Amino acid sequence: MKSFIRSSFFVILFCSCATSSNFKKDRQAFEASKVMMHFKSVADMNDSYFVIKENNFFEFYRQLFDSLKNSSYPGKYTKKDDTILLHFYNKKGINLLGTKALIDKEKKQIRFFN
Repeated sequence: MKSFIRSSFFVILFCSCATSSNFKKDRQAFEASKVMMHFKSVADMNDSYFVIKENNFFEFYRQLFDSLKNSSYPGKYTKKDDTILLHFYNKKGINLLGTKALIDKEKKQIRFFN
């Protein structure tokens, strides 16, 4: 019984953290795309990174103490004037960053908003 509960817990945990099935189709293209820009935000425990890739892909992820990624939110973006519209595969990314980003290339800054 314990092993059933334990394995059920891991299945639920894995499914809740997984990205949508749409990303499974795009994973190979995502991984093959080169990084065009990257931004970093340093915090007490988690450092956050936002990476813009070729083929309109992006990824927001966090690392705990410069180790492996402990959360990843990939997606695709579209451009509208000076704003990029973020389309996350996992909707939790919208709650964390929003749906739009404004990039200031001169200051090398990015701002997220809804």
